[in-house]
Amino acid sequence: MNQLRAELLKIRSTRTSIGLLAGLVVIALLFTILTGTLSPKVGLVTAQDQLSLLSFGSIAGVFAALAGIMLVTSEYRFGTIRPTFLFTPSRDRLLMTKIVAGALSGLVFGVLGEGLVFGLGATIMRLRGVHLIMTGSAVTQLLVGAIVGSALWGVIGVALGSIVVNQVGAVISLLAWGFVVENLVFGFLPKIGRFLPIHAADAMMGRIQPSMLAGDVGALVVVGWCAVLALVGVVMLQRRDVN
Repeated sequence: MNQLRAELLKIRSTRTSIGLLAGLVVIALLFTILTGTLSPKVGLVTAQDQLSLLSFGSIAGVFAALAGIMLVTSEYRFGTIRPTFLFTPSRDRLLMTKIVAGALSGLVFGVLGEGLVFGLGATIMRLRGVHLIMTGSAVTQLLVGAIVGSALWGVIGVALGSIVVNQVGAVISLLAWGFVVENLVFGFLPKIGRFLPIHAADAMMGRIQPSMLAGDVGALVVVGWCAVLALVGVVMLQRRDVN
């Protein structure tokens, strides 16, 4: 518990975390306002259109993953990993603690991001005379899927940071995978791409595209990715020397 408190303190007291939260707010508000106001009214009337608009809060997962990466790589960058290892020599326990902290921070990002997008998006639609026709179960799946998905992305960020401890390398790897590699795979091979983490996480909020997995299957797939990456991270962390 002491180690967990320390990890949460690292997240709260780091300027980068505050910057990530601010960036999330700006991007979420900007996208929702522009899309909600500039889209033709007929492009917001179906349940699928509304899901596409209101699910943009899932961008919080990117920021949660970046915060998770920083939780590990910043320690290597600034040398604080040495006293951290001295305080907690068990590296698998240390990584599990960081994973819990990453998940908790991801929940905060998810609540903030999806809360802003859903609240503002629904308000804009109402002001434009568009009624929310998504069912209660669809709204629940959207909100829960986005928030839990962000928490899982916080876990993936910590695991990735323990595999690639170079901060720049880890961030570039995450962004390149998310914005290039996975989209290419899903575009050309959707039956394979839907099992990759981003599209599986998107499925947790509802089927934005017909070729996506069901929500519960998507959740299991993302949890599987978290487990595999965390296991690799533990192995890498135990074998890596610190000078």
